[in-house]
Amino acid sequence: MFEFFIETTQAVERIEVGDLVIEIENVLWWPYFYGAIKYFMVGMTFLFIIGIILIIIRVEGGFKVRIKEAIEEAKEAGKLPKTKTQNKWEIISSKIESEDADDYKKAVVLAEELFTNVLKAANFSGENLTKKLSKIPDNQLEFKEDIVWAYKLKEKILLDENFTVDREEAKRAVYVFKRALKEMNIL
Repeated sequence: MFEFFIETTQAVERIEVGDLVIEIENVLWWPYFYGAIKYFMVGMTFLFIIGIILIIIRVEGGFKVRIKEAIEEAKEAGKLPKTKTQNKWEIISSKIESEDADDYKKAVVLAEELFTNVLKAANFSGENLTKKLSKIPDNQLEFKEDIVWAYKLKEKILLDENFTVDREEAKRAVYVFKRALKEMNIL
């Protein structure tokens, strides 16, 4: 039994590869080389982990749609001509200042349509305004709840012809859309 142990220790002292013979006793650099490789690999692992974390942070930020950048791209592409938008807003403003109750309703409907068209031009898709707004992060567009309220008011106006809107309520809805359009640098 001891003979096997002596043979294996002797075999470990000498490595033969073809004509090359390496004496383990004479190789003092091997433990240092192993240590250097080990610490190099540990360092590379940490670098890869940090790199992966940074990529995840960057990609996560990249998936968020930035509304102001999308609006600017739509303006540059000619999808949102400023004069046309201004003209539509002047029509809305004149209707909200009118004394006719039907004009209040028309002003709310037109303001919502203008806002929806702006989102559509900026490539925000969805079945309705609520779905389109859900794609915009909360920190990029303030007053989303107010916009949803104004949208629901517009839906009530369209669904029920006998629905009455007082001037203050209509003004508030139009103001909500105006504030959102100003926030997006449309008006």
